[in-house]
Amino acid sequence: MRQLLQQGCPLPMLIGDHAGPLHAPPLLVLCPFRFRDPVSGKWVRARYLAERHEIVARYCEWEIVGAPELRRPHGGAFNPWK
Repeated sequence: MRQLLQQGCPLPMLIGDHAGPLHAPPLLVLCPFRFRDPVSGKWVRARYLAERHEIVARYCEWEIVGAPELRRPHGGAFNPWK
């Protein structure tokens, strides 16, 4: 890191598990997918979007079936007057 700072490069953008600038929340990449039902053996389109690592952890056979949806989570609680 010291070499990067001496060359005039900005600070690294990755801190821990969070990607992006230090002040921005992480970006969620949610994918539509389908999986093979273990009982019937048929392909079933999931009724929800999930991140890739969650799909891998839950299903043995799966595939992405569409373009990913990018979301920026905004903190705080729900405010109906905002």
